[in-house]
Amino acid sequence: VSPQPLIEIDVWTDVVCPWCYIGEGRLFEAIEAEGLSDKVRLRARSFELDPTSPAEVAQTSTEMLAAKMGVSNDVARAKEGEVAALAEELGRDFAIDRPFANTRAIHRVMQAINAAHPGDDGATGTAFFLDLQRGYFSGTLNPFEEANILTAASAHGLSEDAAREALTSQESDAVVEQEIQTARQMGAGGVPFFVFNGQFAAPGALPTDTFRKALRQVAANSEGTANTEGSHA
Repeated sequence: VSPQPLIEIDVWTDVVCPWCYIGEGRLFEAIEAEGLSDKVRLRARSFELDPTSPAEVAQTSTEMLAAKMGVSNDVARAKEGEVAALAEELGRDFAIDRPFANTRAIHRVMQAINAAHPGDDGATGTAFFLDLQRGYFSGTLNPFEEANILTAASAHGLSEDAAREALTSQESDAVVEQEIQTARQMGAGGVPFFVFNGQFAAPGALPTDTFRKALRQVAANSEGTANTEGSHA
């Protein structure tokens, strides 16, 4: 078991959520800038951006956005372009017109990976999730192709058979549902939704500087608590 980090960050996120991709990029930028890379543990938590999406890819992200906003595809594409520019600022690729479908099966597999690695506090499942999300937004991976999910799961220590079973597993689904409900109970209306050390909530893709301030404050609180506990020991 890895040593207790100074800061634990839970992030409710979805594979197809562009602001989650931007927010996570800004968070990592802030962690690095504050010199906290070895003191932070990030854990991905399940949330569905659009639970009503069909399981099969029936539209692109641009078409989905256009329908949701009631605008033309060109206007939606321009909106995507604005997010692409923000990704570029973070040195990240951002493909426009991505495939779009339901993400529930991906979350089930992430939860199965977590269950298969009980000692690492979600680190392996999170790594699997971030690989799929980054591949999706950079346009190098379609996370709705079953073979791609199974390959990524195998790379993170879940056998192909177990991963295939997890795609429709009721047990994994119950954990996904529980995490979505937890976020809602905490007041999350959407994602990304970050919670620092189980106490401080930060909704949305905050600017890097805001994340830096939050990290500084949480780190100071954690160190203060550790010092207090140490003096009582």
